[in-house]
Amino acid sequence: MRRRKIKIFILFGLSALCAVFPRLSLAGEAGLSKFRFVQSGHTASSWPLYVAEEKKLFQKNGLQVEVIVIRGATNTTRAVLSETVPIGRINPDYIIAGIEKGAKVRIVSGNMEKIPYDLIARPEIKSGADLKGKTIGVSTLTGGTTLMLQEVVEKAFKLKETDFKMLVVGTSPDRYAAIKGGSVQATFMGPPFNIRAKQEGFNSLVTFHEILGPIQFTVDFAHQNFLKSNRDEVVKYLKSIIQATQWLYDPKNKEEAIALHMKILKSERNVAEQDYKYLIQEFQPFPKTGSVSKAAMEKTMELRAKEGYYKDKKVPPYTDYVDNSFIEEAQRQVGLK
Repeated sequence: MRRRKIKIFILFGLSALCAVFPRLSLAGEAGLSKFRFVQSGHTASSWPLYVAEEKKLFQKNGLQVEVIVIRGATNTTRAVLSETVPIGRINPDYIIAGIEKGAKVRIVSGNMEKIPYDLIARPEIKSGADLKGKTIGVSTLTGGTTLMLQEVVEKAFKLKETDFKMLVVGTSPDRYAAIKGGSVQATFMGPPFNIRAKQEGFNSLVTFHEILGPIQFTVDFAHQNFLKSNRDEVVKYLKSIIQATQWLYDPKNKEEAIALHMKILKSERNVAEQDYKYLIQEFQPFPKTGSVSKAAMEKTMELRAKEGYYKDKKVPPYTDYVDNSFIEEAQRQVGLK
């Protein structure tokens, strides 16, 4: 009964979202396999996905992928756990937690193995010490990026969790709005919102990467029932993402990539150019092979252990939560193996 209620709730949300986002058409194309894909928001972190859509790489590989946005990491995870949407993208911490509670899902590929977040503060916050007693905007109170935030402020500024308050305000666009509106004094965000905030006079106190190093920021995951019955479709999807990432990193596609950023994210050209310079030319967080990073996933497990999830227990290997067979087949098909 509980599972049915979750499905009904999420399906209602999906119907509303389809009305809000007309580009997410349900109309099929003849001969193409169709499935839904869910993520928690539209940001530059999904640039390769947008390339695969706009360059029709999915169609060329025999797929029609409908991209659904459900706000909030927990809701995005539930959509796949409940089989409302078969495959999605989120921070791996939520997936690991679900699997440990019995959820039948598996991580099938890596999307970002470095996190492009800045800890952004209002102009009156000049240093990490000024965060004491202040409110930091987060997406959830536990897990995922919240674990990363706690690690960053502890190592960079010697602040404990009790030294500041956390307020759940949502995803990067929501956190950007919250800090502008003054409901929080600091928050974390990635491109294009961190760049926009800095241009508007907000302070970047520290980057997550300089403290955390490689860490698995987002992964693709799917329900095992879907994986068993739709193996070819999952491989085609992953193949398309690999091809899109390779296209995005090719310098000759720079102008088209910037134009795509402006179209999908409704960004100004200067913002799109800055995102391209940072994400594509310099930081390069998108794995070219689509593989899950061993070092990045082990950092994820380290933070979970530090949070106390495995007290008096051996920390499980990250491979317990990953099925590499799909991405390995996709790599073979594009000639990477």
